Amino acid sequence: MTPRPVLVLGLAAVAGSSACIPEFLDVYGVDSVVTENASNAAEPEDDRIEDKHPEYDPARVVVETFDHDCRFSLNKSATVTKLDIAPLEGEDKELAGRIFGTRTDAFAHLDGRTDGRNRLIPSMEVVNGALKPFNDGLYAAIELGAQAGVTVDSVEVYPGKRAFLEDLLAGVLALAASATPAQAAHLHDAAADLGAALILGGATPALPPEVEAQAEARAAAFEAQALVARPVGFYTWRPELEQIFRQDRFLQNYQVQHPIPLDPYSDAEIGKAAALALALRDDAELLDRYEGYLALYAGLTNPFANLPVTVLLPYLTGLENLDNPGALRSRLLADHPPPSLPYGCQPHFALFPSSRSRETTYFDERYCASGVPSGVNLMDELIDAIRAGRIDLEPDPDSGWYDYQTYALETLLLPERGSESQHLLLTAAYKKKLMDTFRSILTQNRETHVRQLEIAGMGGISAPPTRSDIYPLFPVEPFPTFYLRTARAYRFLGTYLAAVLGPDFLAHVQRETEDGTTGSETLDTELRAKAALLYGLHYLTADAVGMAPELLPEETAEFPEADCRAAARTWLAGWRADADVARDPRVIVPVQIDPATGDVVYWTIPGVRAIKARAEFVEGYEPRDVRPTGSPCEAGDVVPMEYYLVVEAFAEVRLPSTTPPPTRDEFRAICDAYDTVAEIVAALEAL
Repeated sequence: MTPRPVLVLGLAAVAGSSACIPEFLDVYGVDSVVTENASNAAEPEDDRIEDKHPEYDPARVVVETFDHDCRFSLNKSATVTKLDIAPLEGEDKELAGRIFGTRTDAFAHLDGRTDGRNRLIPSMEVVNGALKPFNDGLYAAIELGAQAGVTVDSVEVYPGKRAFLEDLLAGVLALAASATPAQAAHLHDAAADLGAALILGGATPALPPEVEAQAEARAAAFEAQALVARPVGFYTWRPELEQIFRQDRFLQNYQVQHPIPLDPYSDAEIGKAAALALALRDDAELLDRYEGYLALYAGLTNPFANLPVTVLLPYLTGLENLDNPGALRSRLLADHPPPSLPYGCQPHFALFPSSRSRETTYFDERYCASGVPSGVNLMDELIDAIRAGRIDLEPDPDSGWYDYQTYALETLLLPERGSESQHLLLTAAYKKKLMDTFRSILTQNRETHVRQLEIAGMGGISAPPTRSDIYPLFPVEPFPTFYLRTARAYRFLGTYLAAVLGPDFLAHVQRETEDGTTGSETLDTELRAKAALLYGLHYLTADAVGMAPELLPEETAEFPEADCRAAARTWLAGWRADADVARDPRVIVPVQIDPATGDVVYWTIPGVRAIKARAEFVEGYEPRDVRPTGSPCEAGDVVPMEYYLVVEAFAEVRLPSTTPPPTRDEFRAICDAYDTVAEIVAALEAL
């Protein structure tokens, strides 16, 4: 395999390297998530104009087109725009509480209501809606390529995971052939797990008869546990993806936690993990491939919540270690004491560990041992923790794509951390809208990672000038920091994937789609296009609110400003017709198992709804130096503007752990049968 310069990116092969064994607390994630001196978050309050200090920059001039195609140059560097949620009055009253199945339905319903003072612009949820199908399709394409391998011009550019599992199985069985009966028992236990995973992945592994029977029984028992084994999200798009889901979920070793928590450091678990580690130790090429897969998922989603088997490598000398798993356990736990938590809350061994996230780490740290108190809404608890400073979303050197995606949402809960905050006067109502945006985009992002997570002049006689009012003109919901950080998440992902997969993989693989087809562009082309679009939206919204763009020099070198602005303008010219925006946004994703009740908490997006935002310049903070440019116009009054925004509905629901996780199709069928979020939630909880 081609060496992977992961450390150069500051993203260590999180737990795959025998030279880097993480502390259990770091694996568990508590240390990096919970911050000291935090407080409880208060209810959102209206911003105070006394706290806004935008600085006038005479060079920061923009040209905008207002009523009657009147173009004006104006300086907005010292402006402050008040954003509020407008009441739904008159014909808009019927929008209150109404949800639509798709954004296209909502757009069509609003068509007769828009005019010069009531416009429809893309919300941040709509922008994310244009990204979500690509995110799913990219992840699906990588899963398929990583499983089967990728060959270009008869040259293998990425070795397949199935072949790796078959080779590892052969290595384990070879060790068993020269082992004592006691040692062989652990090796056969590991072989049975590998065989079960291959069976779940659609393969027919070569196994000794007694091991084959164990493998088949384990595969069948695992499939009977629908909570962990049933494919959901984009994994239902193709049979091959369903097989990958089951195979890798099995290898995440949830069996040690569900349905009954077992000792994760028992002799059986230590012996099985050591058997796998010994086979990897004896084959450098196999170990390199394994560490490559670990690096892939650590970056594609996040670093691990559990322990790869290679954490045992420093303690292994040979087959004799299998004679005394207790000694291995003692040495490992002496160096790396686990947290004092019940079995089901402990990190456990896994060939392919699941990834941590800030939210599940926080929930586990608070509720895994005691259960979730009655009446606690986990999403609200998460939002409160971030706003109060108990969770820090800033990525660390080992963070993966999911952390970067989540960090892009930080200023939705803490608007003061975005540079645009000096130019926006947010009401409490608008801040609550931003909290709803956080809910919906986090749910959509988590569902992607569901398996791996925890105008010109006129000559001649002059005509009377046309009068045009001036108002806040937004091409898209104006939060530049969100677009910038999301662009950086894609830039990170492109760099990381090129390092761990190799450039040929990205240059020859297209994304998967929900209808079973593949995209027309390669992954590397689409990754650059998404980043350019988002950088462009950052430029345009920075102009709109009056702040200076904040790209770093290396970003502008890689993504030229003119190209990014053009990409954003092109998308905005046809955003309603974007096929990805038109896709069904309704999803459901499991988040947490409540050990006290056995219930599973799910986050859901049951549909979309329409709201109206009101934007107006604050008196004393209006645009300066307003002049017509190339048209017989004169500036009229400074007036408000109202914008329709199509956003997503969110609901948190609890289902018994015995209820199979609903697929997208099943969830959408329930949504189609009801008209309100409350009715949909009631129908889900009756399953």
